[in-house]
Amino acid sequence: MSETLSIHVNRDGLHHIDVAQSFETDDSFTIALKNHGAPIHAHLHLDDDLSEAASLGATNHYVKADDTRHVTVTVRDAPASGKLKIVTGYGAETAYVDVEIHELDEQQDSIPVDESLSKPQRRHSARTESASSNVVKNLPLILLGLFAVVLAFGAGLVVDGGVALFGALVVLAGLGAAAYFLLQ
Repeated sequence: MSETLSIHVNRDGLHHIDVAQSFETDDSFTIALKNHGAPIHAHLHLDDDLSEAASLGATNHYVKADDTRHVTVTVRDAPASGKLKIVTGYGAETAYVDVEIHELDEQQDSIPVDESLSKPQRRHSARTESASSNVVKNLPLILLGLFAVVLAFGAGLVVDGGVALFGALVVLAGLGAAAYFLLQ
């Protein structure tokens, strides 16, 4: 449930703070300080109860005009609850967020594993699978090549045998080379 707590400052006036009244998580989370106006300093503070389970890397943050500053809150222990205090304008505005940290639900983040995964699997060669799929894709081309070979041998029987036979062998060699490259 790792989420982001958005805090909007300077949206409705200088030093104004707009934030949800409560926030719930089960893991470390990010605070996004979104400044909608002039540059500002924001002070973040975890109350005593919350600071026993979580921590901030720094408490004072400068946020440039029309910029967002991301602050990580590292959760060490759960469950826990407490208040996050946000102060702007050196005390001109103050807001509080009730933070609830739930225990991490291991089952929610787990991936079920079937017993069949523990048994050895027959290995299929990727080359064999791709070759068979290439044969299916190129079946019309292969049939056209075979028709050309049959036509060349038929012409060899009707016309002078030696020249037609040579032509049929050239067509057959070309078909073999094409098949080799198609199946790669």
